[in-house]
Amino acid sequence: MAQYIANPIYDSAFKYMMQNERAATVLLENLLDKEILKLEVLSNDVAIIEEKSGVRILRLDFSAKVRDRKTGETELVTIELQKSYLDTEIMRFRTYLGQQYSDVKKTDTETVKTWRKNKDTGKVENVEVEKHIPLHIIAIYILGHPFQEINIQKPVIYNRPNPRGIENEHIPEVMKTRFFQGLTHDTIIVQIPYLKRNAKTKVEQILEIFCQDYVSSGTDQLLEIDDFEDRSAEFKELARPLQFAASDPDVRKVMTIEDEMSIHFQNVKYVTDENEALHILVEESRQQLQESRQQLQEKDSQIKEQQSQLATSIQMLSEFGASPEQIAEKLKISVETVKKTLKM
Repeated sequence: MAQYIANPIYDSAFKYMMQNERAATVLLENLLDKEILKLEVLSNDVAIIEEKSGVRILRLDFSAKVRDRKTGETELVTIELQKSYLDTEIMRFRTYLGQQYSDVKKTDTETVKTWRKNKDTGKVENVEVEKHIPLHIIAIYILGHPFQEINIQKPVIYNRPNPRGIENEHIPEVMKTRFFQGLTHDTIIVQIPYLKRNAKTKVEQILEIFCQDYVSSGTDQLLEIDDFEDRSAEFKELARPLQFAASDPDVRKVMTIEDEMSIHFQNVKYVTDENEALHILVEESRQQLQESRQQLQEKDSQIKEQQSQLATSIQMLSEFGASPEQIAEKLKISVETVKKTLKM
């Protein structure tokens, strides 16, 4: 029996899903391939950047205690999830990630002993202080568009630090140091357009929750999962809040607004780009016209100066009693020009 769920490509539906701790855990555990022992939402907001493209970027920050399924080792990490439906500039993602690197809140603390001077007594004492330990960052990008530069039809792409020595030997142990944990990050990219039906791997089967092949014929706001009952327990866990979202009038209302905004932003981008191009052409034409006017003014000044010099020369020769023919011969100009100059 088919089941209708809210389309999580919409920000409102996605937030509704990720606010459910169990659903968020299912999605993140499968993307990270790690067991999540504890998950805390640090922030969640939709950043509407109304510049040339009017891009909407949904940002969710988590603090998580994760356990490696193979080694059993645990680690406290920061998960930075950014979701964008329309194509956006890389700098927007990069800037936000940079802010997370410098955010003191995204750190762990430990108590260490150090030597400090007591302001009251003037003596140096061994005291305990709290030290900030930067957490390892895992950046997740869920994109509603494929890469523009090259056709890489992979629904999920992983990029993890791979430290090697001078002889190209793999040194995985270095990733256990605070230096590497604090200054490197994992990246996971999901390209929604390449998620298809009947996926083979477990991760892709979970991510079918975003697959746009299931869009209902009646509205883009709903996905119609025809084999819902045959799905895994994890998929159903992820889909459960989306089932409620599909029947929530407030969520559907916001989704409708998102549709209107997407159309508006795409039109604004087209009009803005066109206007910008016309503005550049007008500005270039204005500059060229100004340069032409300046050149004409310079030529006009040169002509007037030459006319003045010519008149002076003719006047001088005339005062010495030279005839128009003699003056013309002397200056190599026409007799008519000389006569007109003498009459001035």
